[in-house]
Amino acid sequence: MSERAAKTKFRVRCAAVLIRGDEILLVKHEKDGRVYWLLPGGGLEPGETLAQATERELHEECGVTIRCGRLLLVAESLEPSRARQIINMVFLAELVAGEAHLATKNDARLVGVAWVKRDALQSLTFYPDFRDQLLTQWEHDFALNAVSLGNLWKA
Repeated sequence: MSERAAKTKFRVRCAAVLIRGDEILLVKHEKDGRVYWLLPGGGLEPGETLAQATERELHEECGVTIRCGRLLLVAESLEPSRARQIINMVFLAELVAGEAHLATKNDARLVGVAWVKRDALQSLTFYPDFRDQLLTQWEHDFALNAVSLGNLWKA
């Protein structure tokens, strides 16, 4: 293992696409004075499957019970310095129970949960920015094959 590889912080983030009519569930973050939106989800913990992590994270963040479905896309976020690398695994999910709300008190960056209209998605700051691929999947009722999008890092 190279010295750089040994210093890189590596994280697998599992996220869910939950659709309700023409709306998608998103979480709002604030960090260093910036506001941005993400799909709800979070880090894979040791001993969990990707589906288990996705289901746990949605419950922790949004207070909902979901059933994790098929993989939609994989996107990397690799800092130019190579100090941090995040692999984003995005799954289609089904809402089983609960009404989405801000359920966590453990993450100061997470400040909101909202059902966002499909046509409003392009006007948001979204990380990582795979909105085009997400909208393409949506246009095809999420029936397209899963895709790997490579590095989508944005400062």
